[in-house]
Amino acid sequence: MWVGIDSEVRRQGLGEFLRARRSQLRPETVGIAADRGRRRVPGLRREEVAGLAGVSYSWYTRLEQGRDVHATAEVIDSIAAALRLGHDEHRHLRRLAGLPLHPFDGGDEAVDEHTRQLLERQSPAPAYVVGPRFDYLAWNDALALVFCDVGALPPPRRNVLWATFMVSSVRTSLVAWEEHARSVIGQFRAEAAAHPTDQRFAAMAAELVAASPEFRQWWATHEIVRAAGGDQAFRHPNVGLISTHLIQMRLIDRPSLKVVIHSPATRDDERRLDELLRCS
Repeated sequence: MWVGIDSEVRRQGLGEFLRARRSQLRPETVGIAADRGRRRVPGLRREEVAGLAGVSYSWYTRLEQGRDVHATAEVIDSIAAALRLGHDEHRHLRRLAGLPLHPFDGGDEAVDEHTRQLLERQSPAPAYVVGPRFDYLAWNDALALVFCDVGALPPPRRNVLWATFMVSSVRTSLVAWEEHARSVIGQFRAEAAAHPTDQRFAAMAAELVAASPEFRQWWATHEIVRAAGGDQAFRHPNVGLISTHLIQMRLIDRPSLKVVIHSPATRDDERRLDELLRCS
């Protein structure tokens, strides 16, 4: 929740955004006669936006002025539709209004060929892309050899949270499994809190609460963990200990997607990873 000066800054930003989008929308685009000779402002008038959104002119005026008015999700969505906002603009408007974002519709989960090539170029470092619900969306061969053969899992189970708790090879390969598992839970809970209307977060958590005593115990602590880098080590039966440095990056054009790279910590670790790939 936004409080104090942050709330005031947010309201001012909301008003500025609405005014800017209103001024850029041509009347004829929304079925309003242009009446160019009488129109003193570019774009739509406030009363026109209010009418299209189904709200009162006075209330919309106060919203644009940055006044402290209550705006429900339904009203903000109606304003977004009236202003013909695109997906990213609509999400931005919701953020400015202090509202939760819409549930993910899958539109941001496509991994393009350039990103897939990026994963391959990280070899021999294990690398992958995860979506907003921690689903594996793409991965390279090194990840399958060191951590988990994601492609062998049923599609609904290709998920970092599920693999961490329910795939035995993950438990045996990670040197600090409990630390990793608790970190993943904390990151997942933080992401779920940012999208409270997306029931798929709750569904995954409920499945794991029923299936894993460790998950059930740690989920109940309500720990929140911010994604960060760090060291992570794996045990492999063929080459022994592999130490890596964990790097996590958001894609600028699709910030709901995250690229994760396990960079070899030393030249010896790189050599062990190379050996695994050559022998696979």
